[in-house]
Amino acid sequence: MNIAILGTDPDVLRLASVAIDEGHAIVWIGEVQPEDVDAIARLLPGLTDQAAEWEVVLDRGTADAVLVGRGNAPSELRAEQLKRLAAEAMPVLVVHPACDSVLPYYEIDMARREMGGVVRHYNPVAGHPILADLAAWVRDGHPAIGSIHQVTCERRVADSSRANVMCELARDVETLADVAGNIRRTSAIGPAIGQHSFASLQVQMTCDGPASARWSVGSPVRADFGLVMSLVGERGTVSLHVLENNTLLEPAEWELETVLADEEDRQTLEAYDSARVAIRQLEQAILETNAERRQGMCTWNAATRAMEVVDAVELSLEKGRTIDVHQQQLTEKLAFRGTMSAIGCGLLLVGFAVFVVVSLFGTAEGKDRPQLILSWPFFLLAVLALFLLLQFAPLLITRKKPGVEQGNEKNAK
Repeated sequence: MNIAILGTDPDVLRLASVAIDEGHAIVWIGEVQPEDVDAIARLLPGLTDQAAEWEVVLDRGTADAVLVGRGNAPSELRAEQLKRLAAEAMPVLVVHPACDSVLPYYEIDMARREMGGVVRHYNPVAGHPILADLAAWVRDGHPAIGSIHQVTCERRVADSSRANVMCELARDVETLADVAGNIRRTSAIGPAIGQHSFASLQVQMTCDGPASARWSVGSPVRADFGLVMSLVGERGTVSLHVLENNTLLEPAEWELETVLADEEDRQTLEAYDSARVAIRQLEQAILETNAERRQGMCTWNAATRAMEVVDAVELSLEKGRTIDVHQQQLTEKLAFRGTMSAIGCGLLLVGFAVFVVVSLFGTAEGKDRPQLILSWPFFLLAVLALFLLLQFAPLLITRKKPGVEQGNEKNAK
């Protein structure tokens, strides 16, 4: 499999190293961050940064898939690039989070579903098999500590800037939702929305499961731990420790600690190489010939749900109150309804202004003076009638899914 890289960061470097170790080839690279230049030179000798010609990766003749990292592109440009890639059905593996807002995620997802492409996201703290056990304990109770009342998640960061903290939150809420259930409401306290340091951020969440959930920024003194997720029960706690590894081919270490009143047990879990799993699953999705199963192997919905929570947290900080998380899927029908709603509001405002202007001119006219605006009621009626007819436009448009078209082509052959 030939792979292109658009934007570098530590996660992309790890993915690229694993891809090479798995026998794949990196054939193109663009948007190399200054701090990654030396690592790229050692990992991919002979390849040069071709960020100015990034559109060549839209062609399947250049590569079979694209690894998309943070790079040095602004969020708006990265969103536009991902939408172009999804519109061309180019398989992509995107380091999560890719954008600052959930809106581009909706647009990318709509393009993915329309064109039938493979869009997956990479979250290094999601997917470990132990998360299924934690979810079962939250739902049914733990054999040693009893019923679970709280799920707490502490992220220890060395960089407490807003961008870095919100990036870690976007990753952790996906894992938190896998354990505690879908997140429905968020209440954030801590820094002002414009403050640089987000070290005081704390988020209280209401989930579908029986336990409440909380996420907070921990002390940077032991930032090597990365993530600590704890299940607080009746008779003790069970904590999951994720110890990050800075080497490219060594996966993170996962430990499970059980603390009771009179004993403490700590065990190292089986190694889980999230980067290797991500590369292998990307290859499987690309090789899948069934369109329905291929779409089922896309993970962009999970990334979108996580960004919905992040947007709700930022809104909660701004408004100072609890915010409901609205999990939805953008479709062409919903986008059309939104556009028509905006146009309808505009017509109401314009129509009101027309009434005011016509009334003023009508008052200024004398008995023998000609009308300044001829047949304006008929013109306004025609505009409103055209707007109403536009509501039936989706019924006149039928579009076959790409998977159906591909299946028809195969049957014809």
